[in-house]
Amino acid sequence: MAPRLLVSVFLCAMLLVPIALFLHPTASTDVKPDTLEGAVFNDADARASLSLLQKSSAVHLLVPVVPAKKSKILAAIRALIPAGIDMSAAFAEYVAMTLFVIIGCGSAMGVANKDGYAWVLQVALTFGFAISVLAYSIGHFSGAGQINCAVTFALAINGSLGWGQALANLIFQLLGSVTGALILSVIYPINKGKDLTGNLASNGVGEGYTPLGALVGEVVGTFVLCFTVLNTAIFVDAATVANRPMACLAIGLSVFLAHSVLIPIDGCSINPTRSFGPALVATIRNRGKGDGKCTFDDMWIFWLGPLTGAALAVGVYQALN
Repeated sequence: MAPRLLVSVFLCAMLLVPIALFLHPTASTDVKPDTLEGAVFNDADARASLSLLQKSSAVHLLVPVVPAKKSKILAAIRALIPAGIDMSAAFAEYVAMTLFVIIGCGSAMGVANKDGYAWVLQVALTFGFAISVLAYSIGHFSGAGQINCAVTFALAINGSLGWGQALANLIFQLLGSVTGALILSVIYPINKGKDLTGNLASNGVGEGYTPLGALVGEVVGTFVLCFTVLNTAIFVDAATVANRPMACLAIGLSVFLAHSVLIPIDGCSINPTRSFGPALVATIRNRGKGDGKCTFDDMWIFWLGPLTGAALAVGVYQALN
């Protein structure tokens, strides 16, 4: 227990300390926060026509002033970051993905396969509620609270997110997934049967199901999710303005619906980054045991399926609009 705890703490510290340096606000004397905030958010028409993504970008402009000496150091550090990449948004994705894996996968690890227990419903609801809560929490940082590289991919294809930012978000989502899985490996002791999934809730094609069936299911489930994101978090039609405050709830419900169908089939991914961390840590943790197949055997399904579903959602969305 102690070595795993130390490894987890050390990894988190190694990730968080340098990231915090990038995220410290830089100096700015040209922008007056009160004026900008009033211009963007006090006008009813502007508020109605701004998407969640656009609002998040406007909020990032409201930066406080810091001492000149410190700002020079931070400016030098930020110069290493490619132009147009918001590290605050990427770090928000890291935090949310870490919590998402702990909450979602942790719920499955505690109740999966219990006889006479509605565990599929509980786990599906947990994943859905987790997305809603976290999307509301970080949406104003990263825009729509992606917490899923398939959603990030869809937004980039649609032109709602720059490809540089999408890549940064992907990297931090992967780091968050691994961090969350490491923390779960500490919470659930190894070799004591407490993890009822046996593999940190890693995704894999269930017995009696086929890889093709799981692939099609992942495509459809991710399509539902990304289509919901595009039609609620992105402004296109004024008729959707009234629904915009409920966007994160609708997105969470779409995740719940997909999990309700796919959990028995493959554990439900619709999120390649969520699948990656638990599979990696479980493979390392179970190495040499020889009990069961590798958690990476079906990983191609949980990347190809969601990314295909995301692309199809963008195509249909653009065709309708």
